[in-house]
Amino acid sequence: MLTYFSVIGFKNFKEKIVFDLKNISRYTFNEKQIKNNTINKGIIYGKNGEGKSNLGEAIFDIELNLMLTVSVPDLNIYKPTLKGIYKNMEYDKDVEFEYHFEFDNDEIVYQYSKKESMYVNKEKLYINKKLLLSNNEGDVTCYIKEAENVNFANKNIKSSALFFLFNFIKFDENNILNKLFSFLKGMLWFRCLNQGNEAMGAQTRYDYIEDTIVRKNKLTEYQLFLNSFGLNYQLQSRQITNPFFPQQKIYTIEAKIGKNTAPLNMLLSTGSIALELYFYWSITFSTVTFLFIDEFDAFYHYEISESIIKLLNEQINFQSFVTTHNTSLMSTKLMRPDNLFLISNNKIKPLCDCTTSELRNGHNLEKIYKEGGFDE
Repeated sequence: MLTYFSVIGFKNFKEKIVFDLKNISRYTFNEKQIKNNTINKGIIYGKNGEGKSNLGEAIFDIELNLMLTVSVPDLNIYKPTLKGIYKNMEYDKDVEFEYHFEFDNDEIVYQYSKKESMYVNKEKLYINKKLLLSNNEGDVTCYIKEAENVNFANKNIKSSALFFLFNFIKFDENNILNKLFSFLKGMLWFRCLNQGNEAMGAQTRYDYIEDTIVRKNKLTEYQLFLNSFGLNYQLQSRQITNPFFPQQKIYTIEAKIGKNTAPLNMLLSTGSIALELYFYWSITFSTVTFLFIDEFDAFYHYEISESIIKLLNEQINFQSFVTTHNTSLMSTKLMRPDNLFLISNNKIKPLCDCTTSELRNGHNLEKIYKEGGFDE
């Protein structure tokens, strides 16, 4: 699990921002949202421009180091993210990242710095507080037994030394580094906004949403999913020629209404398209380890937002965090005060740390927030 993350110099984070997932309180409700003494579920709030989206992109920067995230072409599915300026324009040093992970009783600390997104200048890897890998602008020192025959000097390292361990060394299944790499391969970030659907992580694919749903034999499940939100369509599939690759056949989904049928994508509203995207990615949840959904309910009715949070809360086998402006989700019926985060002034804190008052089960957190009770 990810237990701690910090970054300085990335995008709007001119100062160091710390996301401490070990900072838990002694609440006795919604206990499943805590796992191994670590926050497993969370909702992140913040005004526009405070860095909610940037926090997610910063956490997923590690995926770039191992080349685990791919740039997905815009095939009306999703677009690559990490656009725009990488480094804070007022920060004159390297961007610095730090991650803490725990697997069983072992801890990994991974630190690195960059001037730009694709090139690591310096990095250090600690396992149970022992320095086992150091990279100083290509000068690599490694004390990992399985990598003793790797000649890093011949690798012409301009990116991450950890990348070479990931690609060239086969670790035992129970090795902590193998657990780390498995966790990183299971990280997924996505969002659905007006500029199109976007995704990051090793889970990212080059396929089509409707075609995948059909080929994975999820059409009936998808129909029931839509039905549960009041979209009472009867769905059926039809094979068509891929408009981008005429030699390829793909499946499309149609909705049957009475005696007539129509392409489903012609009937779905913007919010329903966002629901479809959630369902599409939920197909991969069995292999996901860490999920970050940015502006997850930008097009949802508030009842749908609550339903999606409940669905995510049931998925206790992976960590999940979402960003939103929807204050109706600030409810102890859904979340704990230490799982609801505010990001402001280059800091991210749980609600319980944003007030001197004791927050209890049943308190109207939304009202407290709107009345300024969590202002610093």
